[in-house]
Amino acid sequence: MKSVKSAITALLVAATMAMPVAARTVRDFFASEQNGIFITLPQDERLDMLDYYEAGQNVPATNNFGGTATIDTLTTDYLKLQTSGSTLVEMLMATSKRDTVIYVVQTALLPSADSHVAAYDTEWNELNTDKYFKMPQLADFISIPKGDKTRKDDLVRMVKMPTIECSIDLPDRTITATPTISGTMTNEDYDALKPYLAKSITYKLKNVKFKQLAVNN
Repeated sequence: MKSVKSAITALLVAATMAMPVAARTVRDFFASEQNGIFITLPQDERLDMLDYYEAGQNVPATNNFGGTATIDTLTTDYLKLQTSGSTLVEMLMATSKRDTVIYVVQTALLPSADSHVAAYDTEWNELNTDKYFKMPQLADFISIPKGDKTRKDDLVRMVKMPTIECSIDLPDRTITATPTISGTMTNEDYDALKPYLAKSITYKLKNVKFKQLAVNN
């Protein structure tokens, strides 16, 4: 019965793919992805997750490693799910009159949260993400006060693992990037760097591109 249900849902997804882009939702893109972004989560499992969630039952799915995946949030243009105990994925569908861009934020939660952000078109072809969202580097979080002789390059070199976590805030249509390097440095080195380090950088969605909005100290 489960396989029949999945087959029917797959046919519905295929039919949806033939509709105009404006009629599609982030659900459809999550269900149809076949390029390996969700390589640990087979399509049948994804379809079942969606069916259960939309029926009011958030039933975990089994990934390819025997772990579990769970949907946290699903709207027309946003999806947040835990694909394993150590990986979180967010999807955001950004649209304008001319374009639709699918953002995928994959975050490894251990040992310190670290994110990768990629942008795709509606056929799951990867775009030049820097044109849509430029991932900040550690140096972007560091500010040297006027008169302070500390060199930014010296501070950057102190960090061997420059981990940065990105998260989407759906109501505000923003991405917040937060340095998570405290878990990868000695307490002494982090204490020396902390006075120069911003807490986060916020990016605001404008049409289909994210623009820097604020550096939050």
